[in-house]
Amino acid sequence: MLRYMKIMLGETPFLLREPDEFDYTEEEEARILEARKNDPRSLMLVAEAGGEIIASADVRSHGAKSRVRHRADLGISVRRDFWRQGVGSALMERLLAFSVKAGFEQVELEVVAKNRRALNLYLKYGFTVYGTRPHGIKYADGSYADDYLMVRVL
Repeated sequence: MLRYMKIMLGETPFLLREPDEFDYTEEEEARILEARKNDPRSLMLVAEAGGEIIASADVRSHGAKSRVRHRADLGISVRRDFWRQGVGSALMERLLAFSVKAGFEQVELEVVAKNRRALNLYLKYGFTVYGTRPHGIKYADGSYADDYLMVRVL
């Protein structure tokens, strides 16, 4: 998973970190993965090809407080070599099915406005844009990108 994240962060400007900001140790990553595995309102998936992780996706509760317990946060990333092969769609279908079974009433996400591939995937699965965050992302070179806030009611 650590290797996958390093690759992903170098392949796309649409994730929330610069490559050098991902500095988890194997022990830290193992603790995070174990906590997610033991959370009944969380699902983390990976897709593999040739023994390598090529995609990662997750959905988890927005929080434990009663007023937000009905909401879930979702994220998907796919390595560039596997774009446009249905990997994102396969992961999305599993995440949405899990979300319904887990009792979530809506799933939310944020996506960089320029990330057309991801935006099209989310629209295909019924997400709608409910807001735009100007300058939601600031890159190392000082430039900015807006991001969209999206939701799908289940």
